[in-house]
Amino acid sequence: MSYNPNFYNNFCGNNSTFQSLPPNYVPPPPQPPPYFIPASTPAAKREKQDQEFLKTFEKRIPVRELTQINVKPLSISEVREEIRKMVVTVNDLKAKQKTLSENISTLSDDEWRSTMEQVEENKALINKTLTVLNGPYIDLLRKLLAKRAAKRLRLRKANMERKREKEERMKELKERSRKIDENLQKIKDDINKAKQEAEQKLQADMVLKEVLRKKSDAKKCLTKLDALVKLRKARQNTAAGRGETVSDNEEAAFLSHIEKLKSLWERKLVLYNKEEVELRAQLEEDSEKQYSMLAEAEQNVATNLNLWRTALFGGKLPQADFGGDVAKFIAVRSQWDRYISTEGTSLPVGWVPPTTRIDDKPA
Repeated sequence: MSYNPNFYNNFCGNNSTFQSLPPNYVPPPPQPPPYFIPASTPAAKREKQDQEFLKTFEKRIPVRELTQINVKPLSISEVREEIRKMVVTVNDLKAKQKTLSENISTLSDDEWRSTMEQVEENKALINKTLTVLNGPYIDLLRKLLAKRAAKRLRLRKANMERKREKEERMKELKERSRKIDENLQKIKDDINKAKQEAEQKLQADMVLKEVLRKKSDAKKCLTKLDALVKLRKARQNTAAGRGETVSDNEEAAFLSHIEKLKSLWERKLVLYNKEEVELRAQLEEDSEKQYSMLAEAEQNVATNLNLWRTALFGGKLPQADFGGDVAKFIAVRSQWDRYISTEGTSLPVGWVPPTTRIDDKPA
């Protein structure tokens, strides 16, 4: 009988005097009938006997333990040696076959039997070698050959890569050596040219100095000739005052010689003046040429610096180079700032970034 929690309430009807009517409750379910086991039939007995017979038969069968065949790994060189021996054996068989076919009527029974035994031994050796090679070793050999081919290909590629890198390095070294030689030759040519120009200038200065010395000597000679003429006139006047006679022929000859000497020195003085003018013009031209070359070199350096400055920083007034396009200006400046420092920010150094207020955050 199951437990009914409302037994007292249903029985008493909420009346503690137990004087109410009998309670109205549901009786428990009836108990189930006992499990029916049918009687054994001949077919069931036969099936049970068959199962017992099979179990007994399985126990009588001997269990064979599976033995794992240990395959001795062969190297490619060993396989090559086995194949070489097999080829030698095959050639020996061909030779014996030829000998037997040619001497079939002349060989004795013992010789024939001995040769056939050798043939059988060679055949057994060939079959054994083929069995070994065609057995569990064939897959291993294929893997080994594939690995060797891959390794050789990899080594060939590595060698080719090293060779190519070496050729590139040699090419770069040759190109670098050629450029170095060109630069050294250019520097040497510039030095030689500067030395030649300095030597030419020094030689021109020496020639000019020599010309000036000769010009000064010519002027001194002309002055001396004039002084000689004056001295002769003074001596003539002194002699005339003493009452001595002076030969007119001697005076004429003296003046003629003096005039010839003066004309000669005057011609030389003209040549010296002309040579001086030419030398001074050459020196001025050389100095102007050198000055123009220096000015051109300085101008090239300044032009290159301006080009680099323009490429890096823009014009002299970068704020006005964008035609009022503030976004483009800010983009270029941001790119430059990131190029200078990847950790740079848009705020100047020392500035404190503003804190984000809660009201400014999006809802």
